[in-house]
Amino acid sequence: MGGCFIKQYVEVAAQILGLQPTVFEDMEKAEYTNCGSQWAPFHNEGEWDLAHFLMKNVGQTKMDEFLKLLLVHVICQSGVSFANACAFLKYVDSLQTGPAWTCEMIDIVGDVVAEDGSTQWEQLELWHKDPVKYAMAYVPECAYKDSEGKNHIYDEIWTADWWWDVQGKLPAGAMVAPIILSSDKTSLSVFSGNKKAWPVYLTIGNILKDIRQQVSMHAMILIGYLPVSKLKCFKKTHSLAGYCLFHHAMLLLLQPLVDASCNGKVMIFHPILAAYVADFPEQCLVACNKESQKFDDKGLHAVYKPFWKDLPFTNIFTCITPNILHQLHKGIFHDHLLQWCVNIVGEKEVDTCFKVMSQHPGIFTVSQWTGTEHKEMQRVFMGLLSGTVDDHILIIICSLLDFIYYAWCQQHTDLSLKSFHDHKHVLIDLGICEDFNVLKIHSFANGYNTEYPDNKCDYMEQMVLWLQQQEAIHHKSAYLAWRQLYYAKTEVCNIGRAQVVIL
Repeated sequence: MGGCFIKQYVEVAAQILGLQPTVFEDMEKAEYTNCGSQWAPFHNEGEWDLAHFLMKNVGQTKMDEFLKLLLVHVICQSGVSFANACAFLKYVDSLQTGPAWTCEMIDIVGDVVAEDGSTQWEQLELWHKDPVKYAMAYVPECAYKDSEGKNHIYDEIWTADWWWDVQGKLPAGAMVAPIILSSDKTSLSVFSGNKKAWPVYLTIGNILKDIRQQVSMHAMILIGYLPVSKLKCFKKTHSLAGYCLFHHAMLLLLQPLVDASCNGKVMIFHPILAAYVADFPEQCLVACNKESQKFDDKGLHAVYKPFWKDLPFTNIFTCITPNILHQLHKGIFHDHLLQWCVNIVGEKEVDTCFKVMSQHPGIFTVSQWTGTEHKEMQRVFMGLLSGTVDDHILIIICSLLDFIYYAWCQQHTDLSLKSFHDHKHVLIDLGICEDFNVLKIHSFANGYNTEYPDNKCDYMEQMVLWLQQQEAIHHKSAYLAWRQLYYAKTEVCNIGRAQVVIL
């Protein structure tokens, strides 16, 4: 980070214990052990290029037709060693890939009693892979705008107080791998069975945000598919059963994180849950909170074994990350700022001014606003209240509207909300509100609000097999790129040594 003052972590952290071969070096060793060909199991470079093209661009149902084309055999003069999709996919399945997918069955016993007196039940599938094998770690630091350290910069996760505090709780030399989870229930089809998938993604905070947010960089991995069911075997406790199923499946999915952090293994890194990215309904699901009520004893679901219960150094309520639509547009602006101004000016006055400035039928005539409509409302909000409220109120409005746009920025400081905090007492003085215990404001300290890709394929078993084959091709492609660069550098070094000998 340029133009800032860095405070280094002075204790021992991320201690290097030794050197191990990289994944690519292991692949290179296996290459020479087997047949000495970098293109194996494919016969040559042309066959590998064809395989890469087929996996990225041609569906499995069309592969057989493509491979029968005369053009393919003309271009590949010696022909291809795989005559159909089945033979080709056997080659792909033999390539090295990441952790294998496994399916775990979950039995759900409901509260609906059948005519024969038996209790109805369901058997659901949880598809998952080990997330620990992808971890890595670095060292925390604090960044400031000034040399006195009074204006803290919040940029990457290692510049936040969280990592610094957690690092101090770990043994000397330990490494922190901040785990960032994301989930989003997704519709795969509407007319053919109304099938849904519930993917769970994982990335780590050690990776730059710019890289994490690029789908092409593969910095986020798919670690599992949660079971999706209508739970027809439940009637009275249907909602609670859905919460319990989610937490039980997540507990099984994340058990490797608990084992890696608590069992004293040789590995010195500590994977610790730092953030959970989800929309508002899933945020309530993660926090065991009912969507329609405030967070109090009456708004909690009785989930006695939430998945985060045994995760070390984890406060799930600080892990819930903001969602731009629900926490800013619908939360800060619509639920709070708009209501404050209505209490000051009156609903009729606000609605009349809005109709004049925007040529819209009115703020209060629409039952549900989209994100785009909220943005359009915010563009004219300062203008419609100018001259109708006190200047201090306008400053509060301006500072919050500015921050809604600042939230998209890569970097924040302690001054991002200073103007709002300096003037917010006016609302209390006017009796508009009693306090500012608005969690949505405080949650925007880091850039976690990221849209992650969904995988919409056929269905579960076929889907994970397809993903594994795609991953295998990606691994091979990355290895060949590394190999080419490695040998190019080696050749340059050898040429340099030869020149020295000649001189």
